Amino acid sequence: MTKLNRRDFIRSAGLTFGSVFFFPSCLKQTSAYRFFSPEEALCIIAVSEQIIPKDESPGATDAGVIHYIDRQLSGIFYYDQETYRNGIKNLQANSMKKHSKLFEALPFDEQTQLLLKLEANQLNETEWPQGKPSDFFNLVRGHTMQGFYGSPIHGGNKNFMSFEMLKIDYPLVIGQNRYRS
Repeated sequence: MTKLNRRDFIRSAGLTFGSVFFFPSCLKQTSAYRFFSPEEALCIIAVSEQIIPKDESPGATDAGVIHYIDRQLSGIFYYDQETYRNGIKNLQANSMKKHSKLFEALPFDEQTQLLLKLEANQLNETEWPQGKPSDFFNLVRGHTMQGFYGSPIHGGNKNFMSFEMLKIDYPLVIGQNRYRS
């Protein structure tokens, strides 16, 4: 065994503990999303904006619905991941085949017509090879509504936008005070 002197110990400890400060930078996410790729997110944003469009009131994008869906798919709704992946892939392929554009690049009215076909299951198996189009549409619609009208604690309804739009009070929940009589 070699005897370790103080100078060598400090040098080794400095290298070891100093490298710990650089480690977290290796773990940084390159995307703003947990589940979606940026391209997939653009598609879901466009679908969500069709469901709750912006008018004089905020729409799905303003309320951060994409962040709600993304957060839930990487957590509690993990079982819906495959439906989203296949649905986005099928929607984009169908849009490219019929319009030579990705769904999010289509004009609003063409997006609407395509989503109406999804909702009514009017696409055949060659146009929508995995699952039923209505299953995907209904799933995204449900998650969009949850993200828009639900509590901001789950990632959507940014700044209580839907509560303000509906002119309802923000739910005040402080600890377990709501259970006191």
